[in-house]
Amino acid sequence: MRALKWVLGSLAGVVALLLVLGAVAWMRLHPEPPDIQVWHSGNVLTMDADGSVATAIAIEGERIVAVGGDEDVEKWLDDADLTVDLEGRTVAPGFIEPHGHFPGAGLSAVGADLNSPPIGEVRNIAEALDALRAVDAERPGERWLLGFGYDDTMLAEKRHLSKEDLDAVSTSRPVLAMHISAHMVVVNSLALQQFGIDADTPDPAGGEIHKNPETGEPSGLLLETAGRPMMLSALAFSPLDQVAVVRSAVAAYAGQGFTTVQNGLSTEEQLKGVSMGTKVGLIPLRVVAWPKDELGIAAVKGEADLSVYEAERFHVGAVKLVGDGSIQGYTGYLSEPYHVLGEHPEGYRGYPNIDAESLNEQVKTIHCGGSQVAVHGNGDAAIEQFLDAWEAALEACPAQDARPILVHAQMSRPEQLARMKELGVTPTFFSAHVYYWGDRHRDIFLGPERAARISPAASAAALGIRFTTHLDTPVVPIDSAVQLWAPVARETSSGQLLGPDERISREQSLRAMTIDAAWQVHMEDELGSIEPGKKADLVILSDNPLDPEIDLRELRVQRTVVGGVTVFEVGLP
Repeated sequence: MRALKWVLGSLAGVVALLLVLGAVAWMRLHPEPPDIQVWHSGNVLTMDADGSVATAIAIEGERIVAVGGDEDVEKWLDDADLTVDLEGRTVAPGFIEPHGHFPGAGLSAVGADLNSPPIGEVRNIAEALDALRAVDAERPGERWLLGFGYDDTMLAEKRHLSKEDLDAVSTSRPVLAMHISAHMVVVNSLALQQFGIDADTPDPAGGEIHKNPETGEPSGLLLETAGRPMMLSALAFSPLDQVAVVRSAVAAYAGQGFTTVQNGLSTEEQLKGVSMGTKVGLIPLRVVAWPKDELGIAAVKGEADLSVYEAERFHVGAVKLVGDGSIQGYTGYLSEPYHVLGEHPEGYRGYPNIDAESLNEQVKTIHCGGSQVAVHGNGDAAIEQFLDAWEAALEACPAQDARPILVHAQMSRPEQLARMKELGVTPTFFSAHVYYWGDRHRDIFLGPERAARISPAASAAALGIRFTTHLDTPVVPIDSAVQLWAPVARETSSGQLLGPDERISREQSLRAMTIDAAWQVHMEDELGSIEPGKKADLVILSDNPLDPEIDLRELRVQRTVVGGVTVFEVGLP
């Protein structure tokens, strides 16, 4: 999701101010873990190679020192600073976000939530505009008025918002409504004027300025690269707003049991701001940041030094490229035409964000330069482009364990999965597509046959491909229960099964959020399972997610621990 580049450079200045608040404030933001903790009488799902289940854990500082039965931790009890009687509760490794856009989960702190059910409450354009007006009244000024999450297919009018709609909210400040796919935006007339977009403005490469077919004037809808400059501008929050967004995001992730989060397309200013946030404790979670294409390639070539941002809880990982857009936005790049074309011409298949020649060159540069590669690919034509590019990169620079990541991998065909296995590609599936968009994929975008094959996790598992799952937050809310449940159930929001043959087991789903997620980003020696020597990143759950009698959607997080420090708790001593 290239468009979501959270501009956090100003956060660095705010965070720096925290350093002058003294030792008391520092300790409050950056607490040390107890010297010794003992957790006992529980159901500990270790997620180790054998799938072992224990009852007790001993922790020294930030690391696990013992896992086993209650008797195996007795020697630590006398010296324990903290003892937790789990009373039969289930403990799992802290959840790891394989792909997302931290801190996008905190957007509601500064913008209008325009999501429709089952995410939000907006059912028509009038309600969307009312939500924007409410934020306009609460947060007046000349800065951007931001809304996020609108879905044209879920609004009663079955259309996109327009500049005229947004003009009815405000003509004195620029207004931007971000589509739920985050691959397109709608802006008001003032915003178009400020960015010099009119009837004569040509479409940029990899994007489209939608124009009224009768007048030729821009409608306000901007797709892919056409809308990114405005989105970046709208997301360039003030320092105090940045802090509000980050704090809201941290609360959301910690409350869902996530101990490691990801920023999937980072600018250098963002790296700087989030890195500083982790150092001072404003962000008490671990963060894996993937630098965006140009920045990552510059680092690979030695033209930028991103290692200066590395910190105890901040890791600069794979270089992220974007192969196409989103299927629900009609910008995913398919090998066959969309099912219902709408206003698109006969044979319309979407389009790539980057041409094959450029993708080949960039993937080769990143891989041969020694960095991990991650490429966004929803449509099967975009996936094919990436597999071709990766095969060529491997031929140029052979490697045994590079772990290139295919992000979303939504329309992966069987023969493409076989190529992934052969080439060592690891997909991360946006499996919640089935729940949030499955009905519309079946009826509108893809048709029944192709829709049943989206996010083919079971087929990948059958081939021995190691994969993960994600929510792409803020595209959909961070919700660990939904993430666990969606690939197991394959139920749409209307309660219908979609592609039941692609259902995976509960254990496979949990591994995709823990040890396999750690493995995908080369962090399996430190995170992802409950084993001696690893970081004490843990989550206490209300029920055992592996119990077939438990409705995974009802699963709740009761405590989240990062490096031995509790960052969220409810209902526990």
